[in-house]
Amino acid sequence: MCSFCDDDEKPANTSQLKEWAAEMLRLLDDGTRELRPVRATGRNLARNFWGRQWMKHLALSETYGMRLAPGRTYLRCGCVLDLRIGKGSIEAIVAGESAYEVTIGIRPLDADEIEKLREACAGRLSSWIDLLKGEIGPELLTILCDPDSGILPNPEDWKMSCTCPDWADMCKHAAAALYALGVLLDDTPELLFTLRGIRPENLLPTSSPESMIPDSETGKNRLKGKDLSSLFGIDLG
Repeated sequence: MCSFCDDDEKPANTSQLKEWAAEMLRLLDDGTRELRPVRATGRNLARNFWGRQWMKHLALSETYGMRLAPGRTYLRCGCVLDLRIGKGSIEAIVAGESAYEVTIGIRPLDADEIEKLREACAGRLSSWIDLLKGEIGPELLTILCDPDSGILPNPEDWKMSCTCPDWADMCKHAAAALYALGVLLDDTPELLFTLRGIRPENLLPTSSPESMIPDSETGKNRLKGKDLSSLFGIDLG
C-alpha cells in the first residue's frame, strides 16, 4: 500500500497535508468500508477530563524526540481517516502522500494491576459515571493517573507498526493516531477502559454487571433506563 513517499523525506506544509487527506478520503470512501475519521478543532485538542489526561500523559511520555509534534499537525489537518479501538489495540488509517495503516498494541492491565486500582477506588468513588466524568478526588486522581501504575499506558506498554517506511518505533502517523484517541476520549471516555481491558465491575465491587456492560467493539456502555448522552450532556451517537 505504501511506497517511499515525500512526506517521509521532508516535512509537508499544512496545505499539502490537507490536500493529501482529502484525496485519500475520497479514494477510500468508496462504499466498501465504514470510515471513522477523527477531527480536531479548536486550540486545545481535548476539553474534558480523560481527554486532557491522555494528552498530558503523552507529553510526559515523550521518548521519541520530535515525533509527537508532527502527529498533532497530521491530526489537525484531517489526516486520521479511520480510527478503531479495541481491547489492547488501536488501528488507524492515516493519510500522507499515501494512506498508511497504523497498528498500536497496548498491553491490557493484568489481574493484579486491576485489583490494586479497585482497592484504590474503594470508598473514594461513588459511581462509574463519576469515574467517566472525572469527578474524582485529588487522591484518587493521583492513583489512577500515576505515570507508572495508573490506567494510562506507558511507552513500554506500546507496540507500534505502520506501513510507512519510517524506521522509528513511533512515526508521525502513529503519533497522529495516539492524539486522535485523546480526541475521542474527550466525548467517549469509556474507550480508555476498553483499551486497558477494564470493566466497571472490576473497579466498583457494588456495580451490577447487568446494569452497565461495555460494548467490546465501540467501548460504549448500555445503561438500563438511563441515557448516557444526557448524563454527560454530549452526543455519543
